[in-house]
Amino acid sequence: MNIGLIITAAGSSTRFGSTKKEYLLLPDNTNTVLSQSAETFLKTNLFSSLVITIPAGDEDDAVKALSASSFVKTFLFDGNSQIAFAFTTGGKTRQESVYNGLKKLSSISQTQPDIVLVHDGARPWVTESIIKDVISKATIYGAAVPAISAVDTQKIVDETGKITQHLKRKYVYAVQTPQAFEFARLLEAHTKACGDNTEYTDDTEIWAAYCDDVYISKGDIVNKKITFQSDL
Repeated sequence: MNIGLIITAAGSSTRFGSTKKEYLLLPDNTNTVLSQSAETFLKTNLFSSLVITIPAGDEDDAVKALSASSFVKTFLFDGNSQIAFAFTTGGKTRQESVYNGLKKLSSISQTQPDIVLVHDGARPWVTESIIKDVISKATIYGAAVPAISAVDTQKIVDETGKITQHLKRKYVYAVQTPQAFEFARLLEAHTKACGDNTEYTDDTEIWAAYCDDVYISKGDIVNKKITFQSDL
């Protein structure tokens, strides 16, 4: 199977602080947040193409951050890359960045991917098990997302803070990345979504709006997204 990967690292990290979080060294080893994310995916040997979305003009910093992993440096930059690889400039929103990534992935791939995974570059602790399970589910259903069941009871509130809906905890899940989709259908859905004047927070919403149902795969509490300084 031909599988492509998009790692999104084009955000401004405004909630984290002045430093771009994907380029920071992790406290427990020599990898950066971004290089650790990429390393786990590349070590599976499942991917034929990789696009990383970054801010405009950030390519040198991104290469430096990725090269913190000797494995990633050898895999991508030492002249013997085993996969098609490119950076692309992100957009103003995550939705725009993923769409840019999909178009770039299409242009660098000799054969269009069957499945594409979209992963937050700020989730360095993704596991091989999560990756393989979401691919397996997407192969069956067309779209899948790793998820973990909610620990706390969840409520829906209105703008005044009044609870308007009491949710059943056993049906509530927190979704993670990588999210996996049939590539051609996701690209088509993104093309339609960019003109419908709706801002989507993740790709499962776009898939649900234009394609079909999304199913959950097995997530893991260790697959945490770094949002604030305390997350490190």
